[in-house]
Amino acid sequence: MRALIIALGRSDNHALLATHARSLGVEYQGVEGYEVSELLHDPTRIKAWFARLPKDHTLLLAVIDSSIAPSTLRSFISALKSAGITGISVRTTPEMLEAITATNTEGSPRSDSDSLHLLSIARSPHNQVAIWPIITLTRRGTVVEVAGINSSQVLSGGGSEGEQEDDPRISLAIDRALIEAEKSSLVGVINYVIDPDDGSLVRREFGASTFTFWSESASYTTVAEQMVRAILDLPLGDTRMIDFEEYFLQEELEIDSALVMDPTRPFLHLFARNPRLKVRYLTDLGSSDATTVWISISLFASSEEEALTEMAHAREFMMGK
Repeated sequence: MRALIIALGRSDNHALLATHARSLGVEYQGVEGYEVSELLHDPTRIKAWFARLPKDHTLLLAVIDSSIAPSTLRSFISALKSAGITGISVRTTPEMLEAITATNTEGSPRSDSDSLHLLSIARSPHNQVAIWPIITLTRRGTVVEVAGINSSQVLSGGGSEGEQEDDPRISLAIDRALIEAEKSSLVGVINYVIDPDDGSLVRREFGASTFTFWSESASYTTVAEQMVRAILDLPLGDTRMIDFEEYFLQEELEIDSALVMDPTRPFLHLFARNPRLKVRYLTDLGSSDATTVWISISLFASSEEEALTEMAHAREFMMGK
């Protein structure tokens, strides 16, 4: 059965997430804050809105950024229940948002700071955790990775001697992020903005934000794509910064549409096998009556041989072999 993401958040973030959702064969319904208010103001609109949604889809409700307050989400869920609307799986709970905002008391970043550290952490419903490298954002718009820490070292709790960041404040920030993500039952991404001078946590933002735009061009998996993967409970992608010395390979493939009964099912295997691999449906699965579907497969690898091997596996898997 196909999935439909009902996403509450800002329009600019909808544009990013909708692209990733549809490339995975998933429908996406973006709802902005003012639209939520309009639906809450007139309960009859709730039923009319729901009636326009596909009836043969798995419906997943999620918040995608910090523009939606916990009280707004709580009221929206309550209005759905009052209207007799059931069958929607809630990926973002009001309690989760409250756990984040309740500790967001430090205020805004200092105006005289020339740079800020950013730590972004993602979590899926099955408690898979992925951490992007801690980066430095400057006023000039440059992005620099803070040397010494990557997500694999953090999650394994180790690394070779000399690879760890010497500043204990960074390690403390990571530990704090992991604890908060677990306590809040996070589904999605939390962004921690850290003052590089004293290591203080000056701001938190949930989901996609202006702080995460850097990932659109510099990370194997963008924050927007990771949000979609988390909502769908697919394996999370590789969060490292792209090594442009790696070998990149891309291929378009035509497959039998009968192989696409559940569009997201192939990714449970492919994404788990290779987090740097991307598969995108180029055919609109919602409106096409064609007997074949075009897909795009792309991946990074350390060598041409590795790329060809991974591409062959992904190609055969998508073709049902």
